[in-house]
Amino acid sequence: MRSLLVWLKHLFILLPSIATMFITFIPSTSEYVSYILLALLIVRITAFAPRFVYLLLPVQMIGFGWLAYTYGGILYFLVYSGLISAYLYFRRPVEIASMVLLSGIIVNSVTADSAQASWIANLVWIGFTLLLTVIFNANRMQEKLERKIETLTEYQDQLEQERARAMEYARKVEGYAQVQERGRIATELHDDLGHRLIRVKMMTEAALQLMEQHPQQAIRMVEQVRGQLEESMNNMRYTVRKLQPVEKQNARQYGLHRLIEDAARDLQIEVSFELKGKPFPLYPSIEFVLYRNAQEAITNAVRHGGASAVEITLDFYEAEVIMNVKNNGSIPESVSDGLGLKGMKDRLTVIGGQLQVSLENGFVISTMVPIHEASQRAEGE
Repeated sequence: MRSLLVWLKHLFILLPSIATMFITFIPSTSEYVSYILLALLIVRITAFAPRFVYLLLPVQMIGFGWLAYTYGGILYFLVYSGLISAYLYFRRPVEIASMVLLSGIIVNSVTADSAQASWIANLVWIGFTLLLTVIFNANRMQEKLERKIETLTEYQDQLEQERARAMEYARKVEGYAQVQERGRIATELHDDLGHRLIRVKMMTEAALQLMEQHPQQAIRMVEQVRGQLEESMNNMRYTVRKLQPVEKQNARQYGLHRLIEDAARDLQIEVSFELKGKPFPLYPSIEFVLYRNAQEAITNAVRHGGASAVEITLDFYEAEVIMNVKNNGSIPESVSDGLGLKGMKDRLTVIGGQLQVSLENGFVISTMVPIHEASQRAEGE
């Protein structure tokens, strides 16, 4: 639309100037053509130097009025060229209104000799002004819409960048937690399985020595060795199962439902799960921390508390997610930060969470993770 108005601006100079030469006597054609060329030059200067429009446009309008008054004909149409320039280069309504008023004064001044010509010129002036106003408002709305689209595009790009950074951060957190988990499993194998094997070796040697003189005592010791080996095999099987990758590619690796199924099957305990609040998707890093902390809490409940039942409750709040793991095992007099609890706290520290242990209504481990608005909109991986 802007290019069309630029063409019209020049046509409103050329066409009336040429037509006036045929319908009106021009004393000096060369002088007349010089004035028309000067008018075109001023229009071109205004286009190439819009910062001078506040000076050039009033001069241009007054010059067009002088040409129309001096040579007559239909040169008052030149004023419409200046009117187009006002709508093209001015932005504030008061500036455009002043140019519209000036053009109206010029049109009425140069057509005052003929009432009919004055009426026609005023009707054309009013219609053309209204048309330019509509075009101007439409262009303003289009520009605002384009700016909003650009802003939304930039905002979308920022969101994509933030999401990419968040996913990268989640992968780093998961990798860090996996390294910690491998260290914990290695320590667990060394401390638990290693000590059991040493004890089994010593008990076997003792049974061999007692076999001839005290066969019954030796048999009882061999039975104890069998029990120790069976328990070690179960622990080894459970540890290896945790290290195995997920079989299905689309399965959620750190889903709590998978942990409940594995724990109930491998540890031979009863595990219940309850959701509270209004669940929403979580970042993979948060799911990983909840999974690992629940896994550690279940393992400690069976190993240290002798629990036979574990209750897992996941509460969704607007600002945080709280996971409570309660077991029916023995309640210690005090709780010290062992390797398991320390690993749980370290995982939560990375994502700004907290860990609490309560001994009032059973042994309860609470994992509290803060939730931001972006993470509530994150898609589950």
